[in-house]
Amino acid sequence: MNKISISNLKAHLSATLKEVRMGKKIVVIDRNIPIAEIIPYPQKQKKEGIVIRPPLRTIKQPLQRIKTRLDIDITSLLIEERQRERV
Repeated sequence: MNKISISNLKAHLSATLKEVRMGKKIVVIDRNIPIAEIIPYPQKQKKEGIVIRPPLRTIKQPLQRIKTRLDIDITSLLIEERQRERV
């Protein structure tokens, strides 16, 4: 277990946290009196692959298509627009 003063911890926080990530425990001291301990956070086991979770809520009615009042072929409009952008 390593000991580090508050001033050194402030000056070398990134390096100290890197040591903690590697599994070391660090005791923070103030005038040679231990005041805190920094320990690695316990890691959960990662599952391989995709995790499938159940839905949060169920849909009561299936979604319905919205009917538009326009008699326009949207696909042809899109193709037209893209051809104009290429020119």
